Amino acid sequence: MNKRVSLSQRKWVYLSQRCRIWYFIGSKRLRKKLKDVIDERRGEGGGILVPTIVLAEALDIAEKQKVDFDFNGMYRLIQEEPGFEIVGFGLEIFEETLGVEEVKEIHDRIIVATAKFYGAGILTKDRIIQNSGEVETL
Repeated sequence: MNKRVSLSQRKWVYLSQRCRIWYFIGSKRLRKKLKDVIDERRGEGGGILVPTIVLAEALDIAEKQKVDFDFNGMYRLIQEEPGFEIVGFGLEIFEETLGVEEVKEIHDRIIVATAKFYGAGILTKDRIIQNSGEVETL
């Protein structure tokens, strides 16, 4: 990981599932600093990665009504707005996952591996990811 490039200077940032949902529903639980980074990236027209595994998790949360939010509206916005880039889970990401040692939960390993593959920082409240040292977090 290149520590000399700050999160704000990275080409891509990655939103954790929790941060993404909080952002789209306007939750006060999302720290202002994180909201400002997301707003800035959207205003610049690019740089927010949305892995398909995160979309699947959001769909699951919406269908189980764990959080009241409009999944279809969020998905449509992500597809249409140039600030978001949907990325899949392919062989390259899987191979990157093999090298993630400090994060054990498989979904989180894939998230970290995706961020590493794209050289992205992660906006997250997940302490395991934050403390892993695998990627830069905010």
